[in-house]
Amino acid sequence: SQLTVTIGLWLFPPSSVFFFLAICGRRIIAKSEKLNMSGVIGGEPASITDFPWQVGILSQGYYLCGGTILSEWWILTASHCFIRANKSNLSIVHGTDDFNSTNLKKVQVDKLIMHSGFDSWILDNDIALLLLKSPLRLDVKSTPICLSKVTNIRKWSGCWVTGWGVTRAKSIGAPSSKLQKVDLKLMHWDTCFSVLPMFTKNMLCARNSQGGKDSCQGDSGGPLICHKKNNNSVWYQLGIVSWGAECGHKEIPGVYTKVSSYLSWIKKKTALAGKPYLREPDSGYSLLLSPWAILFQYFVILLLSW
Repeated sequence: SQLTVTIGLWLFPPSSVFFFLAICGRRIIAKSEKLNMSGVIGGEPASITDFPWQVGILSQGYYLCGGTILSEWWILTASHCFIRANKSNLSIVHGTDDFNSTNLKKVQVDKLIMHSGFDSWILDNDIALLLLKSPLRLDVKSTPICLSKVTNIRKWSGCWVTGWGVTRAKSIGAPSSKLQKVDLKLMHWDTCFSVLPMFTKNMLCARNSQGGKDSCQGDSGGPLICHKKNNNSVWYQLGIVSWGAECGHKEIPGVYTKVSSYLSWIKKKTALAGKPYLREPDSGYSLLLSPWAILFQYFVILLLSW
């Protein structure tokens, strides 16, 4: 009836429907590009619909680092990106995998929150948050990533790194205009520490056993994502691209900030800024919605389409 539709519109205006249905770590499309196991260094072009949480961070209009969408208000990235950057004119680009595209979607950054314990020498606590001046309109190309506690890396697999960094190990200069993806495998902490003595408990490392595949300059701040071995439909960000001794070296892994060490820090800082980040542990939902609530809201969308 007209009354039912009117109530539906009042409760869930069309512009906010996807906000209520925002599901973290999932590709909101029926047919997604297949993640081929091939190589970023040694990578291959990636579609934003397969990695819709990926954003680029700009300083004074120029590409600076990568980042990920945590919610419509928050971007997760690395503190070391801002050591020499102009912090007064930051923005993000979202919903695209190609910086050569026309009409890039940009949002200005309102606040930069770097970890107070960030060590610029060994890059410990290399994590930062960006509060946006206006909320993102979440859609199939702009979706939050999930976060999770990580107690045993053996429970995770299918890891990928994405970014606009350089695509050749010995090239330094302009990043790739096209988003790249590369598959990597998590390594045990003891193995990482034996190769990289500055490795701390707040870090993860990953590599490709064949070599020639890695994150590199320009990928900083971007995500290392994996899925659980018992559920390959939901993606979680386990790491933030941080540092490495070389790019793509067979014996030397890339190093990533271990995001699970900072779940309490993220919760505290986002709440203090007045835009709390809500994480329902390991559910795949970015808001505290039950499956029945999701089904109800799909029903509302059907009503709105009549």
